[in-house]
Amino acid sequence: MVIVMSSTMIIRRYKDDDFEQLAEIYNTAHPDEFYREEGQFSLLPWTEDKHILALLDSSDVYVYEDGAILGFCGYLGRKINWLFVEPNARGKGVAAELLSYIVPKLPSNAFLFVLKSNVRAIALYEKFGFVAQQEFMIDFQGRNIMLTKMIIKNLSSA
Repeated sequence: MVIVMSSTMIIRRYKDDDFEQLAEIYNTAHPDEFYREEGQFSLLPWTEDKHILALLDSSDVYVYEDGAILGFCGYLGRKINWLFVEPNARGKGVAAELLSYIVPKLPSNAFLFVLKSNVRAIALYEKFGFVAQQEFMIDFQGRNIMLTKMIIKNLSSA
């Protein structure tokens, strides 16, 4: 599939009717977070992940739509929970548009967690004023993976 961006792009709140499209984006984009990690990971599909479903119900979620939903992001309080873009729409500014939209809505000291190896995501977050605050190891499916907590202190500069 080839994605062509147009002037009909909107960012809007998530609606229940969007569920299947978000699930498809999540299921295809989520494995790419691990692109620099060794080995294969078994990831739960969106519809089977009780934690994700609970977060969806309690988070502020926004979708980027241009004919179809091409990406989404969500946050709860100070924490950004997700930022996922349809793989064929990457590099076209979808993630940057979503961050431009939500960052001003975030309270001071907003934060997110990202795999330390996900250098593409870290570079994007840094453009919006996020800085690494802490790194720590987690056990994920029997493997040690480094996570980075990134925080944005001065939202007026984002």
